[in-house]
Amino acid sequence: MTNLLDVPAEVIALLYRFRWLIELFFRWLKCVLSCRHLSANGIEIQMYCALIACLLIQLAAGQDVRPNQWTYKLLCLYMQGWASEEEVLEHLEERVAVAKNKP
Repeated sequence: MTNLLDVPAEVIALLYRFRWLIELFFRWLKCVLSCRHLSANGIEIQMYCALIACLLIQLAAGQDVRPNQWTYKLLCLYMQGWASEEEVLEHLEERVAVAKNKP
């Protein structure tokens, strides 16, 4: 529902489509970060860092690849020195193979 009565229906539909994409992004972000909800009272800098990290994960994995929670956790382990670069690359290659095998 909207109160924008002077705007064409096509524009309203486009606005809702963009809003839905934003909703999907935050759903993906919450899944990857294993958090149930995002609150305004949280620490702002951590949220910005998490957003940047998730976008970088998506860029590194590729557009057709859907990073999962293990992707995020493995990158955290890598940043802490507990996982090697080879392990991260191997995981990303596995995710690419999974994406290619899906119809």
